[in-house]
Amino acid sequence: MGRIADALKRAESERRQALGTTASKEGGIALAAPPAVAMPLTGPAVVPPLEAHGEPGPVVEGLSESLVPFYERSSLVTEQYRSLRTRLLSQNPNYEHRIIAITSAVPKEGKSVTTLNLGCILAEIRHLKVLVVDGDFRRSSLAHMLNQPVGPGLAEVLDGKATYDDVLRTTPIPNLMFIPAGSTGGRPAAELLTAAGATAAFKRMQNEFHYTIVDTPPATTVTDVGIIGQMCTGVIVIVRLHRTHEGAAKRAVRLLQVNNIPIIGSLLVGRDAPAAGYYGYGYGYGYGYRYNYYRYYDYIRNNEDKKP
Repeated sequence: MGRIADALKRAESERRQALGTTASKEGGIALAAPPAVAMPLTGPAVVPPLEAHGEPGPVVEGLSESLVPFYERSSLVTEQYRSLRTRLLSQNPNYEHRIIAITSAVPKEGKSVTTLNLGCILAEIRHLKVLVVDGDFRRSSLAHMLNQPVGPGLAEVLDGKATYDDVLRTTPIPNLMFIPAGSTGGRPAAELLTAAGATAAFKRMQNEFHYTIVDTPPATTVTDVGIIGQMCTGVIVIVRLHRTHEGAAKRAVRLLQVNNIPIIGSLLVGRDAPAAGYYGYGYGYGYGYRYNYYRYYDYIRNNEDKKP
């Protein structure tokens, strides 16, 4: 318990230095250390170069207000996403090309909003090429949030009805490219994801982009993330405070473990005490592998409920 207490004290000190008194007014983020059963992160801290901070981005018709790093580049919420980005980059000091899947235990936990905002905040680093992919064929939403056509997309590429270049799209966000989910045409998603061209498509994404962020269905509902995760560097599991049942979170983790999919960490979203003014510390379920915990102010808490 001594290691945990020391780590929490360090996290609190770093949070206060980074956020000053703002957190006490608006809400904050706490980067807690992994449980005692896991080893802390190694490698040097990364200071991302050439970031585009400062003035808010121009209003773009149809572009979702959930894109906080685009619309409010100096907000506390955006700084919290940058904290998440810094932790991810610290795990990859050599800037190896990586594909990261985003999943959750159950629907409406915030994974799609997280996928898009993480892609947006990574794209701030101008020498990085970033791609966001909608891999949730059953409940796709990223095209709507980016005001993009819903197809053709990844499903058509895997089905041989479109080429990779046909579905790769630019976005209003510099350095950020996008591939929508598309339509399976009635074919099972698992069948498309195990097609011969699936591995080649994901390999090309990894070759061409420094970071590819893939939105996937919840891990406990369908098998898709178990297949997609095999083609990714690792998975981040979204856990929503006061909504995700502990049993569902444990089951999601077990399913990922059974499929030998590396779990990069768990992103804890939501408010634990809205009236308190700032968050407490992150928490974990005590598994015996590396875990990182993050929280961010629930600025977009209603957006998942507004999906079409």
